[in-house]
Formats: sequence, C-alpha cells, structure tokens
Amino acid sequence: MDEVEKIRPYIAHLNKQLRLLKPDLEKMTSKSLDEQLLLLSDERSKLDLTNKYSYVLSSLMFAYMKVLNVKDVSPIMAELTRVKTYMNKAKSFDEKQDRKKGLEQSEQKKARRVINSVLDGNHASPAISKVHFQGKHTRFDNKSSGKDDPETISAEEITEKIKEAKSKKPNSTEKRKSKSKQKSIKVHKRK
Repeated sequence: MDEVEKIRPYIAHLNKQLRLLKPDLEKMTSKSLDEQLLLLSDERSKLDLTNKYSYVLSSLMFAYMKVLNVKDVSPIMAELTRVKTYMNKAKSFDEKQDRKKGLEQSEQKKARRVINSVLDGNHASPAISKVHFQGKHTRFDNKSSGKDDPETISAEEITEKIKEAKSKKPNSTEKRKSKSKQKSIKVHKRK
C-alpha cells in the first residue's frame, strides 16, 4: 500500500500531461499526413511537418514501450536519433541561410554607403589618379631660348635638322646604285 502512494503523484502527472497532449495530437491527426502536405506551399514547412510527425510518433512509441516495461527499445532510440539528425540538419540549413542573408544585407549597406559618399562628394581621393595625367609636354613655339633643349626647339628647327640628316645619309636606293657601280668597276678591272 505504501508503494501505491508513492506512485500516485507520478500517475497524476502523467494523466495531466496526456490531457495537454491530446488536443495537439487531435490537431495533427485530424487530416492525413498527405493532405496536410498538399496544403503547404513551400518545401521548408513540409520538411518541418514531416520531422514533427516522425518525432512525435517515435516519442509516443518510446513512452508506450516504457509503460509496457519492454526492455529493448534500441530500434526506437535509433529512429529518434535519426529524426533528431534530420531536425539538426534543417536547423543548420536555416542558420546558414540566415548568415547568408545577413552577409548580403551588410554588403548592400556597404555599397549604399559608398555610393552615397561618392554622390555627396565626401570621398577622400579622386576616382582616377592624377599621376597618370602628369608628365612633360613638348611645346613647339617659334620662340627659342636654347637650341639644344628639346622642350624649346621650334618646328622649323626640327625640319631643318631632318633635312640635314637626310642630306648626310644617302637613301637606300642611292646606296644600292653605288654598290652596284663599285661591283661593276671591280669586274671590269679584273678583265
């Protein structure tokens, strides 16, 4: 009799938990799993529903086997472990998607900041460096201060230098003619 009094609070607690579970089970079993899956539109909610079904059924089966005092519940434990791994994979997938969305949002904010700063004129340096556009420019003026300075040589002086260089160097056709004349002279001398 003393043992019955010890067990009575556990049985009362179990009955209370079963009463709380009954509306949820009726809600889940009011329609078949296939009908409920057809009502859902996105794949993620379908995955959640099938994971919940698997977990609830495995947990109820585990509790039922314990009530019946079945010693070997390893197949049910294996099923519970399998369902938990699926639930963990779904959770890690959600976390990965959340991180990806957060990264995209931070990149968009950064791009907006850069665009706004450029449009507002608050940028620190020019977009194109001035270094590439700086250099020495040769000016061709009629005024010349020094004849040897390439920056101050006029166009007329350059054309004169070109003419002088041409007059000093015979062109290629003249060179060929002079070489052929020299060969013919050598041939005539041998004879």
